[in-house]
Amino acid sequence: MCLYCERACISTNLTLIMLVSMEVWLQPSNPQCTSIDCAVCPSALPHIVDCFSANMETLRCRWSSGALHNLSEPGALRLFYLNKPSTVNWTECPEYSTKRPDECFFSEAHTTVWASYRVQLRSRDQSTVYDETVFTVYERVRPDPPYNLKWDVLNSSVTGQYYDTVVRWSPPESADVKSGWMKLQYELQHRDTNSDLWKASDLLDTTHSSVFGLHTGIQYEVRLRCKMSGLAFGDFSESMYIYKPSTGETTLCVVAVLMLVIISQQQKLMVLLLPPIPGPKIRGIDPELLKVIFLILSMTI
Repeated sequence: MCLYCERACISTNLTLIMLVSMEVWLQPSNPQCTSIDCAVCPSALPHIVDCFSANMETLRCRWSSGALHNLSEPGALRLFYLNKPSTVNWTECPEYSTKRPDECFFSEAHTTVWASYRVQLRSRDQSTVYDETVFTVYERVRPDPPYNLKWDVLNSSVTGQYYDTVVRWSPPESADVKSGWMKLQYELQHRDTNSDLWKASDLLDTTHSSVFGLHTGIQYEVRLRCKMSGLAFGDFSESMYIYKPSTGETTLCVVAVLMLVIISQQQKLMVLLLPPIPGPKIRGIDPELLKVIFLILSMTI
């Protein structure tokens, strides 16, 4: 529950009075919200969006200013945390991101996997606590997506209408899977690019998987994501596309290539296929004219 919600609803905070008078709440982020009641519109207030770890070694926390756009500037909101039971003094974010104004980065020196973190989002002067969350880093592990997706044809049906493939990929570079620090499970999804329905595989412990019964002449989209056992999935990888032309398309392609070769090499083929033109036996006949006549006759046969 947003701590600021409880306080703001009973306080006379000057900032909120000004915002109400300026009708900021007429366009809240939640379309069903029609009042400034904190319990109804928590997303309109500044709040912590997420805290997550991609590698069980570092941590990132992100927040949103909600409908209070004047708090979206760097430094307008500050993050504080506790991660030791014996410590009562709050510590500010060790490193605010330079790439985005709403992110705090915890390096390895400030990340303890099994410790409980208590994180608060505060105003610039620390007089207001907008939101708070409690978690352990392990609970928030969400790996980066796999990459380097590749595919190969395993076999094709006798009719040439269906085929099977094997998809291979690499674990996320940020995840230390070689030493066993992280053990990832993968999910492969694929679909016909003309369909919105994704087909998901069972959880996979390997970095390859077969996809059976694909139709030739249809393009498929493939994507992957991974997770730690019992935890949430990370983001999806970039999509890879699989396409194998149908038998009819292959035949047409071969014919088209042959036609292009014949057209481009027409003169050479004429020399190879047609016999040499004999020299003239009658005086006064132009040999070049004879060649032209002979060529015209041969093309009309």
